[in-house]
Amino acid sequence: MMLACRLKIDVPHPSLPGVVADFVEALAEEAGLSPRRAYWLRLATDEITTNIVQHGYRGRPGVVELAGEIEHDRLRVSVEDDAPPFDPACYDPAPRLAPPPGQREEGGYGLLLAMGKVDEFRYEYAGGRNRNILIMHVLGGKHADGPGGRRTG
Repeated sequence: MMLACRLKIDVPHPSLPGVVADFVEALAEEAGLSPRRAYWLRLATDEITTNIVQHGYRGRPGVVELAGEIEHDRLRVSVEDDAPPFDPACYDPAPRLAPPPGQREEGGYGLLLAMGKVDEFRYEYAGGRNRNILIMHVLGGKHADGPGGRRTG
């Protein structure tokens, strides 16, 4: 079984984090992700969308499109935008991490934390659009094959 849904958000949007969280939480629940894995996927998606609004669009109007797909053993969330190209996987946090903890600047650690918690991350830039793809594997989710939501054979 496959389930797919899309959400288009005009930014700036006053409740963008809440809308993103609700979208991801609904998908995670439907896929059968554990609460912990759902939290990490929500955090990663929120971090990507927040960075698009703050650093990509820089407060100017734009659109963020979310797409979710549940296929047997994985939940995939795509985040697309028309902001200038930016591959989060190329972000280097080393300069921020070099000073001792008490002397580090605030902010700039969200991508590092979020990207390390999803099972797969891919970035594409095509047709003038950024596409960030976040994937969580569903272990024993309700859309897995076999009895009790576990994959068989």
